[in-house]
Amino acid sequence: MEAKVFVQIFFLQLLGRFPVFGQQCTKSGACSCTVSGGKDNGKVVDLKPLAATGGNHRFTSQEGTTYFYYNPCNPFTKGDSKGECQHTDIAACQFDGAGYYDIGDQQSLTTAYDTSTGEVIFSYNAQDVPGSTRNTEVRLQCTEDSRVTFTATEQTGSPGKYVMRISSLCVCPGRSKDCNAGTAAGLSPGSTMCILLTVFVLVYVAGGMLFLRFARGAEGTEMIPNYEFWADFPYLIKDGFTFATRPCRGEEAYSYEKI
Repeated sequence: MEAKVFVQIFFLQLLGRFPVFGQQCTKSGACSCTVSGGKDNGKVVDLKPLAATGGNHRFTSQEGTTYFYYNPCNPFTKGDSKGECQHTDIAACQFDGAGYYDIGDQQSLTTAYDTSTGEVIFSYNAQDVPGSTRNTEVRLQCTEDSRVTFTATEQTGSPGKYVMRISSLCVCPGRSKDCNAGTAAGLSPGSTMCILLTVFVLVYVAGGMLFLRFARGAEGTEMIPNYEFWADFPYLIKDGFTFATRPCRGEEAYSYEKI
């Protein structure tokens, strides 16, 4: 019986270390998908925190004289009116030195899960000539680094086939909040509080010293705002700590000194 339980536990742990066969990531938004199966079941991969707005692109990669541009969620435009990257649904664009080419439209997005690599794949396509399309795969590589890296290339021997890769912690299932995307991600509440506190302290100290010096003619330690309070502050903390710990020392919190 114990041997059977041991074998079951062993295989459960073994399965947890490898992608589950049949695991999927089903499209659930304009630039997101929901994982089904495996340890990440129900978690969402969402690229919205990485998306640029205002018709701009978020990612650029250069390969020789060729440039690749990509922006999840929101369409962007690139080049002049003669190029292909001027319509209202661009997700990916290529510049080869001669012109701009549409290599993926936002509305064409499909999502998948590569069980061999554990990568989520966002796929886009764009019409080339009648009966022919260009295809772009954006492979999302889950790493432990919150910094975002982007690469892109055209597949050798496969014209019109492109592979882009975004590597970051924030493309892991359920980790979009960890995106380190500058203004796209924004400041956390803790960072905002630290900045506000620092500004308040600087204004309080510098402004108070200037006021006391020029308005009241203070000098030396008298220029420190509320100097008497801050001088007594360590003793106030000591008294408060002593009072709060009296019950722990077996003393009554509100006892009076004996006469």
